[in-house]
Amino acid sequence: MKPEPTLIDDEPAAGAAADAAARTRRMYERIVSSFAEHRLAPGTRLREERLADLFEVSRTQVRQVLQRLEHEGLVERKPRRGAVVITPSREDTAEIFEARRLIEPWLVERVCRHCAKKDLAGIKRIVREERQAHDTGDRRSAVRLSGEFHRALAALAGNGPLAKSMDELTVRTCLAILANQAPTGSTCRDDEHEQIVSAIEQGEARRAMRLMTEHLEHIEASLAEPPAPSVTDDLSILIEDPPVRAAPRRARTSR
Repeated sequence: MKPEPTLIDDEPAAGAAADAAARTRRMYERIVSSFAEHRLAPGTRLREERLADLFEVSRTQVRQVLQRLEHEGLVERKPRRGAVVITPSREDTAEIFEARRLIEPWLVERVCRHCAKKDLAGIKRIVREERQAHDTGDRRSAVRLSGEFHRALAALAGNGPLAKSMDELTVRTCLAILANQAPTGSTCRDDEHEQIVSAIEQGEARRAMRLMTEHLEHIEASLAEPPAPSVTDDLSILIEDPPVRAAPRRARTSR
């Protein structure tokens, strides 16, 4: 009798493929989160060889991520520089906010009509954490949580395509704020978020829609004319965790 053929163990190959996919996903998520936290500036050059070294992936995997970011409008190709983080112009920024003013008031109204108060627990937690980040001077967390607030509202509305659009628009807004050098404290303020949540919780759809529109107009009005970007092209920030700031001590007051 002929011996049974030896089965090739595919587990190592499958494991390597899964690990490569995880590294690629981590690279994409790190780059996008660096935009949301204002850690990577517009105009920064995303060098393929440097990204491949930082995330221990192939140049092919890097190109896949850069192509995805380019498709999402977050990266552009420049002659003799390659892939760079996009620098939104005033016209680009105006279009971003025009799109948000069309989408977000409708999303807020839908949340008012279809969500119970218990569904707002996650949104209220984000607002509390955002206020704490402002109070402790944790600018990066405040910026990240501000974006999370708008994305979480979109998710609550229950419209998948619009929620996906809001994911992209909020990241592009972060880049616009960076490109226009607007101070974080004067753009997306946590007290305005609190007012929107309060209107939603009370079922006041018209007031919530008006507050959202005014909130977006306030952010756009805080942006100045974008200067020429000043960047270092240092990508090591992508694999570094932001420092944790200690909360400042508050003076005790008598009651």
